[in-house]
Amino acid sequence: MLITERVPTGIVGLDPLLEGGFPQGRSILITGEPGTGKSIFALQFLAEGLNRNEKGIFVTADESPMDILEQAASIGWDFERHIETKDLSILNAGTYLSSLPSAGKERHVDVQKAVSDLANFVKQLGAKRLVLDPAGPFVLLRDSAVRMQDQVRLLIKLMRASMPTTNLLTSYAVPRTGERSMHGMEEYLVAGAIVLEMVWKNGELARSLIVEKMRCTDVKPTQLEFEIVKGQGIVLHPPLR
Repeated sequence: MLITERVPTGIVGLDPLLEGGFPQGRSILITGEPGTGKSIFALQFLAEGLNRNEKGIFVTADESPMDILEQAASIGWDFERHIETKDLSILNAGTYLSSLPSAGKERHVDVQKAVSDLANFVKQLGAKRLVLDPAGPFVLLRDSAVRMQDQVRLLIKLMRASMPTTNLLTSYAVPRTGERSMHGMEEYLVAGAIVLEMVWKNGELARSLIVEKMRCTDVKPTQLEFEIVKGQGIVLHPPLR
């Protein structure tokens, strides 16, 4: 009988809900509004890997590598030393895209080339964990919904076929519209989908997490509140009984 290998997330309180972690070698979508903790989630996933001697790659599209290091340090994760030992790399997404948008020019993305270049880097580093934060720049931003879905499907298929990594893809959600994904990063195209949201509790905003989908996993539908704690990162509150 086939047994699904698990990759611990590093998120306190989450792994028991996922039978030990994410399915190994698959792509997981983390989606949410700004400020809900998507990048912290991704950094924590890499930090857990580093603690387990698993090398990681963080591909950033919206911030510089120095910004990522500073954000990690604000939680208490010293990623600089892991970069020095070549256990971690922080890359600019522009390096892996055929061209970036410019005034009056539509951007074109060669997904196959981008994934091929990334796969070569993954092999050289020996990485086991990969983050695309956000994943939107790796697909066409202005095209038909069908075309975007094709791009996302190709991205995920190529990543699984050419890389040994377990991948986190982050995606923006649209605030207060009920639409949880953008740029074609639909939940049904990935192996797992986790939604981070802001909720009102006792007149104040609180962060919450929903595991909407996780293949090969018996997931009980539930919404859990969480805090971002210095020195730990995301810490889930136990479900109310």
